[in-house]
Amino acid sequence: MPDKKCHIHLPAFEDKHEALDWFDGLRRSGALPAEAELYEPDSLDRERHGFAARDLIVAPAGDRAPHLAIRNQPRRNVRQ
Repeated sequence: MPDKKCHIHLPAFEDKHEALDWFDGLRRSGALPAEAELYEPDSLDRERHGFAARDLIVAPAGDRAPHLAIRNQPRRNVRQ
């Protein structure tokens, strides 16, 4: 995966785990490299780049702290 990182804003998704499901579909289809991972921005990202709480970052796996990876975070139970 190139050194470039990109970020995704979540208005199209209910939550970050729905974004992860979409992201994983892109990985399975080959549209994203297998080593790509979806992360929440940390405080430096927010400060330096102006990322907001609903922004997510696509970066190589292991590039950021493991607790920031969306797949490592528990899903919240949503009542329907």
